[in-house]
Amino acid sequence: MGKKAPMWAPSKKELEKILEVDNVHELFLVGQVCIERILEKILEKKFNIPLEALDDPMIMWSQKYLILEKSGLLKGSVKKNVRLINSIRNRYAHRLKPDEKAIENNIRELDYLGASIIGIKCTKFEKYRVCVISTFSALEKMLKK
Repeated sequence: MGKKAPMWAPSKKELEKILEVDNVHELFLVGQVCIERILEKILEKKFNIPLEALDDPMIMWSQKYLILEKSGLLKGSVKKNVRLINSIRNRYAHRLKPDEKAIENNIRELDYLGASIIGIKCTKFEKYRVCVISTFSALEKMLKK
């Protein structure tokens, strides 16, 4: 067996391009993966946890989230958005027929986090895309502190 390829972590510019998809399932799945990757980068930098450990299947998303939440790094609207983005992803990833009403409610709860929405046609999918990007940007700032 060869070495595993290093985990991919997008830049904000790459994220914007990646989220320009027509497939709803892809939008929700990829959006969450990008948020999870930046959470892993924060865990690596702030807690010196090697990325190889974070990539282990035994380390679940909820454990990564709890470490950041309980340490006080994840809070307020950023914390709320991270949780909602994961919840939306789970509804699509773990159900053959996701509850669209519950997903719409989750999207409605997402905060824009300072993103300008003037002139943007704001369908629920566009709101999700904008909120993933603004959440990613807020997490990136946390990484640079």
